[in-house]
Amino acid sequence: MALALWQASEAIWGYRNREDAKRVRKQATSGAKAVIYAGLGVSAALVALGSGSSSSQSQQHATSGVLAWPGGRVIVVVAGLIIVGVGVAEVVKGVKQSFSEQIDTSSMSPAARKGVARLGQVGYIAKGVAFGVVGGLLSYATLTFDRQQAQGLDGALQTILAQPFGRFLLTAVALGFVAFGLFAILQVRYRRM
Repeated sequence: MALALWQASEAIWGYRNREDAKRVRKQATSGAKAVIYAGLGVSAALVALGSGSSSSQSQQHATSGVLAWPGGRVIVVVAGLIIVGVGVAEVVKGVKQSFSEQIDTSSMSPAARKGVARLGQVGYIAKGVAFGVVGGLLSYATLTFDRQQAQGLDGALQTILAQPFGRFLLTAVALGFVAFGLFAILQVRYRRM
């Protein structure tokens, strides 16, 4: 939930030093991240407090409710495509290393700079792949109208595991999440404000 609050504050008050169009784009991105992080936080809190449902079960329930609305199918597909888009943006951010503008590595040794860059790169790519799989599965389940296939992150990871070489793919995603976590810890210390 702290990530959601941080991204919400960035959406409201952040990026004042950017040009108008770039500021609005960055604020919209932060707003979308706030919604995603809030959803993940609420889901995790419900599971931790003993609701007993996984994110897949929660997402199936929420998706079924939205599908009952007029135009609900379109809303869910658009939401899934937005999640895929966020995933693609995270992968691009990792590949291009555009996250490096957010972190001040001037006080680090060259080896430490390279290590931080690799952690960020691997982490952003893994996070993007996970978002892409979740959004893709959500959109696919909606388009095929199979509400039981709407999956959360745990369901998406189960889908990866079921693929040929699934254990290797899942291990790579897990190591990517570890790399992103380590990068986030370093980013707290060296974040460029």
